[in-house]
Amino acid sequence: MKLTNYIRYWFKLPPSWRKCTKASCWDGANAGRRMMNILSPHFTNDKFREYVKWMEDRGCNTAHVFFANQGDGEGAGYWVTDRLDLAKWRIKYLRLHGFGVVPWLMADDSSAYAQTFFTQADSIIKLYKEKSLFDHASFVCLGLEMDEYGKMDEWIRVRNAVAKYCPKLRIATHHTSGKLTFAGLGHIVCDQLEPRQATAGAIAASVQRILAMGKQAIGFEYARHADRDKSNAAFSAGAFSVGNW
Repeated sequence: MKLTNYIRYWFKLPPSWRKCTKASCWDGANAGRRMMNILSPHFTNDKFREYVKWMEDRGCNTAHVFFANQGDGEGAGYWVTDRLDLAKWRIKYLRLHGFGVVPWLMADDSSAYAQTFFTQADSIIKLYKEKSLFDHASFVCLGLEMDEYGKMDEWIRVRNAVAKYCPKLRIATHHTSGKLTFAGLGHIVCDQLEPRQATAGAIAASVQRILAMGKQAIGFEYARHADRDKSNAAFSAGAFSVGNW
């Protein structure tokens, strides 16, 4: 760990969103290993360190992490506030290892959690802010596959709460394959294409579509595992970041 990482952590100086360029969020058969769930209290600290090392060894500089995940993959069934001390320690560990940290406020497959979140968005985001969970965030994504389970007025409520309590944080959105339903609510779009459709040409067209909207693009989800070719196709098209590095 570098001294500069300690300094930036203690002075709450997370990397700019522009520097959060490389993440690898899934691994194994059918994305069986879920790096986005590393704040889960269902993961031992040894598993957490194993997954962080895997990301480090791939040359990643960014960790995308769920703050709430009812049922999406390995380690699901938690809110970060279930074990606040653990979540904060793991965020600190990530920052001291040089990672930018990007909170995702809600996973899909989380319908009960999402309904609570939508009805209590202001108080939940306020709590996250008061508990310093955004202190080391480089930007924030409102949710995974937002068009699967939320309506426009519900996501506006969430976006407004983030803007209210964290006015300096850039906001990202994410949708199911090829959708951009809620892109207008944020500054950044985390792009997704169904893996079999995610050819280099399709990736380029999708990224350029996002850029044409005046949004920053992340080639976030084009495979269920690390994929350098698809990541480089996104970079070549103008994305500033990827999720399958």
